[in-house]
Parts: sequence; C-alpha cells; structure tokens
Amino acid sequence: MNDGPDFTLYENATELTSAAASQAMELIALHLLEKAVCHIALTGGSLGSEFAYKLMESVNTESVDLTGLHIWFSDERFAASGSELRNAKPVRDALKNLSVMVHEVKSTDDGISVSDAAASYEAELSEIKMDICVLGLGPDGHVASLFPHHWDPQEKARAIAITDSPKPPAERVSFSMDFINASSQVWIIAAGESKAIAVSQVLEGDRDIPAGHVEARELTRLIVDREAFFAE
Repeated sequence: MNDGPDFTLYENATELTSAAASQAMELIALHLLEKAVCHIALTGGSLGSEFAYKLMESVNTESVDLTGLHIWFSDERFAASGSELRNAKPVRDALKNLSVMVHEVKSTDDGISVSDAAASYEAELSEIKMDICVLGLGPDGHVASLFPHHWDPQEKARAIAITDSPKPPAERVSFSMDFINASSQVWIIAAGESKAIAVSQVLEGDRDIPAGHVEARELTRLIVDREAFFAE
C-alpha cells in the first residue's frame, strides 16, 4: 500500500461490528441515492458473520427503498447450500427485505465442481465492481480465501476456484486480489488477540502476506478492536 490503510480502532468486536454496519448502511444509502445501485461483498468467519447479521438488522429496518442493493460474497466455502460452513448463511437466515438482491456462489447441491461454481460466479460478476468489499483477516494474513503460499498474485479472473485451502474445507470460491483491489472501498475487519501480528503486518505494508497486497481504488480501511491492536 502506498500510504497505508485508513485505520479505525474500537473497544471490542461488538462495538466494531455495530459501528461498521452503521457506516456501511450510510454508504449504501448514498450510492443508491446517487446512482440507484450499490454492490457490497461480505465475508465469513466469526467476525464477518457478526458484521453480516448487524448489517441485515439495518437492512431489514431501513425505511428507504433498497432496490438496487446487491450483496455478494468475497469468498465462499464449497459445501451444501444449507451448511453451517457457508458464508452466505447469516444473510440467508436474517435477510427479510425482499428488495435486496443476494448473489450466492453455487453449492455442492447444484451437482457441479468447484471450478464450475467459480466460472458461474465469474460470469455473474461480469462488468461488476464492488462499491464496498468487506474482508476478514486471518492470523496468517489471509483475506477472502487467498492464503499465504496458496494464491497467485497475478490472477486476473474475478472469481477463482480454490482446491487446496490449508484451512478446511479445501474447496472454495474466492475473489482474486485483482478483483478485490478493483473495489472502490475495501474494509479489512479484525478482532481478537490472535489477529494482532497480522494487523501489525498490514499496517507495515508487509507484502509477504496476502492482506499486505490489498489496495482499493479509492479507500482501504483497517478496522480493528483493541485486542487486535494492543495484544502483547
């Protein structure tokens, strides 16, 4: 990153997800007002799921028309549609606003391979750029399903098949770094002591980890809680 990410610190994960979801809703409303469409990509993991639930609470109670809001997923575990592993589950469980369009990665229930699922998502993403791409941060510095030593920084496809994820399940579909960085804004969210080293690496612009390559077109944010920043 040229100048490093914009940095925001919160007391704990609950405060982080509540504030970030509120900020996302403000930005969504602005995009819908200005251009009648907004594309946001959500992520998985415990913090990503908590953020998704908080965002869906706002989406469900929002009084303005949210037609034009499109929800995507920066990565998805290739599992059965109803599986607890699916990053889309919080959205599917919580979303009640039928004006919102949700774009899920195909699942094993569709009787296709992970490569076919990635190709299908790639086709659906054609001509699309994310207004906001939300990413979690792994202790090893991974984002989406781009893991150290298991990703190609030169990949240009929007959606790629992952067949050797070091974190189960091995098969996933993920945005490429090229497509992540085509987003207007990318928000990396992290909470907990286990993320402290990776947070420091991102702040230092460490290119040895995938997260160190994140650089949005307009704004890159690193949003963390106190444990992820001050852990010893």
